[in-house]
Amino acid sequence: MIEVHKFPLGELEANCFFVTDKENDCSFVIDPGSRSDRLTETIDSFGAEKLKYILLTHGHFDHIGFAAGLKSKYPDSKLVIGTKDSPFTKNDSLNLAVYFGIGCEHFDADMTVNDEESIPFGNDYIKVLSTPGHTEGSVCFLLGEHLFTGDTLMSMSCGRTDFPTGSRDDMIASLKKIYDMEGNPYVYCGHGEDSRLEYERKNNPVMRAALNEHLY
Repeated sequence: MIEVHKFPLGELEANCFFVTDKENDCSFVIDPGSRSDRLTETIDSFGAEKLKYILLTHGHFDHIGFAAGLKSKYPDSKLVIGTKDSPFTKNDSLNLAVYFGIGCEHFDADMTVNDEESIPFGNDYIKVLSTPGHTEGSVCFLLGEHLFTGDTLMSMSCGRTDFPTGSRDDMIASLKKIYDMEGNPYVYCGHGEDSRLEYERKNNPVMRAALNEHLY
């Protein structure tokens, strides 16, 4: 059984998720943007040795700021980021830390991933969806009925496209791609509230505008 625990972290309250599969005794973290004792205590209570991955939806500091710290604490886990965002982990202009006057601990990813790749997890796979727009290497992660969208699709909104490597046209294409997905997965966003995909299809104004290529 998959369980999802949410931790809004840092000044920008970027959502970090701790995902567990109790049946197969494994877990992963998505977007640890800021140091959190509550997060590490939760990981430890489930079992530190069960943490398989630290997954990053994109390379902005508010989503990767604690990635190096977690990797140091859980060295057997694998750090994973979209291939085109891998330079962000060592560039404070790309990851935006310099613009907020903060430091971001640099690191190398253990794995870089691309569209349609699958990451083994328990008896299942985490599917990677390339969704550029917010950054050129933004990805979403799909596990069963659970879709982690980072700053691509957010509840009733979407991520900005005016940061380095962002693209309005790419965001339009990515929102269309998510719209066309099968089913009605739970949507876990990089900021704000969780949602369901069917709700966003019907009500998200930027997703609907993207279908007509009139996104802001």
